[in-house]
Amino acid sequence: MLVMTLLLACNGRGSDDTGLTAAPVGILVQPEQIVVPTGTTARLTATGLYEDRTSADVTHLVDWSSNNSGVAKVSNDLDKEGTVSGVAVGDTVVTASLAGVDSVPVSVTVTDAQLVGLTVEPKEVDLAVGDDVQLQAIAAYSDGNRADSSSQVRWITNDGGVAQIALGGVLTASGAGSTTIYADWDGTLSPEVNVTVVQNAAVDLKIREVEAQSSSTDVVLTVVIENTGTKGSSDFFVDAWLDPSGTPKVGDYGDDYALVEYVGAGATTQLSFTFEANSGSHSIAVVVDSEDSVEESNEGNNVFEGTIDVSGSGSGPNLEITYFDWVSDETTIYYVVDVTNSGGEDVGNFYVDLYLDQDWEPEIYSDGDQYIEASNGLGAGETGYADFLFEVDDCWYCTSWVLIDSYDEVAETDETDNVGGPVYAYNE
Repeated sequence: MLVMTLLLACNGRGSDDTGLTAAPVGILVQPEQIVVPTGTTARLTATGLYEDRTSADVTHLVDWSSNNSGVAKVSNDLDKEGTVSGVAVGDTVVTASLAGVDSVPVSVTVTDAQLVGLTVEPKEVDLAVGDDVQLQAIAAYSDGNRADSSSQVRWITNDGGVAQIALGGVLTASGAGSTTIYADWDGTLSPEVNVTVVQNAAVDLKIREVEAQSSSTDVVLTVVIENTGTKGSSDFFVDAWLDPSGTPKVGDYGDDYALVEYVGAGATTQLSFTFEANSGSHSIAVVVDSEDSVEESNEGNNVFEGTIDVSGSGSGPNLEITYFDWVSDETTIYYVVDVTNSGGEDVGNFYVDLYLDQDWEPEIYSDGDQYIEASNGLGAGETGYADFLFEVDDCWYCTSWVLIDSYDEVAETDETDNVGGPVYAYNE
C-alpha cells in the first residue's frame, strides 16, 4: 500500500510541490475489497494517478459514493472522508470521483458473520531507525469471506521505544532493539509480528529469477526479487519491458510496472507481468527499484535482460498456493489458504486437502483430514479461497500441510508448486 501525505510525493512517482495541477487519469482506492460487520466502519483511501505516473493522496478531495446506502454508507464529512459504515447485510460498491474521473468500484460486503481470526502481513519486519512500513491485517469470517481490515483493528506494540504503529497499520522504527506488534479486534488477536530495528543497516535488491510463459497471444513474466541486505525495503517499483528499444536502466519507464510494498532482509517477493505478443522471438527486460528510491549497498544487480520464444501453443493452467496461514483461539484452529491459477488457461474441478498433525509432505492421491472441492474451477489469473476449521482437541501443536489438485485432475505446466507447508499451529 502506498503511504503518502496530501499532495506530497512518497517516492519518485508522487506529485511535486506544485500540488494538483491537472485532473488524474485514474484513481486507485485501497483496499480494493472490504468486509464490514453490521454496525461497524472501515476506512478507504484514494490515490490520484497522473499521465507522468506521479501520484498523490486525494482521499480528502474525491467525492465518495455508495451504490446502495441501505447496505453501506460512505462519508464525505471532514476528517471522515472514505469511512464506510455497515448498515445491513448485503453487497454494494463504493466509488471515488474527482474532476470527472471515477475509480474502479470497491466491493463492499456487509456481513453478520462471526470474525474467526486475524492474520498480519508481513510476519517479520527488519528496519533501520527512522524507517516505516505498511502492515496489513486480514480478517477471516465464518462465512468464508476474507478482507483487508487494517483500518478496522486496533494496532498494539509491545515496546514503543523500538516501534510505533499508527491507525491503519503504518509501523515506524523509533529505536534500536527488538519487539513484537499485533492486531486486536474486540478481543480477537492476530499472531505477533517480530520487529527488529538496527541503527545502521543496508538494503540490496536483486533480480533472483525471471521465468516466461507464452500462450498464443500473451507472454507472462514471473519475476522473483530478493533482498540480500540486512534490513527490509518497502514501496519501490519494478518495471518490465517486452522488446525494449535499448537496454533499460534506472529511471526508464517500462511497458508495465508494479509496486512492491515490502520485502524483508533475506526474503523474496514474486511479481507477474503480462504482455500481448505475436509468435516469434522477443526480448524481455526487468529493472528493480526503477525509480532509484532505495539506497542499496550494491546498485549493479538491478537489471535483467533475456529472450522468450512465443510458440503459439498455449501456456496451459498452473495452480499454486499463494498464501497459507493460521489463527487460533481457545477452542479452534482456523487455516487460511489462497490458491491461484497463474497459468494461461482456465481449470475445472479440483480438490484442496488439509493434512493436520502430519510430519511428512503429502503426496497426490492421499486424503487430507479435511478437503474442499473447487467445483467451479478457477479462471486464468484468478485466486480462490479454501479455509479449514479444526477443534483444538484435534492436536495441541500441529504440523500441517496443504495440497492442491490432490487427485491430479488438472494437467498443469508446473506440478511442483502444489504443496504448502509445513506450518506449525498451536493453541494460543
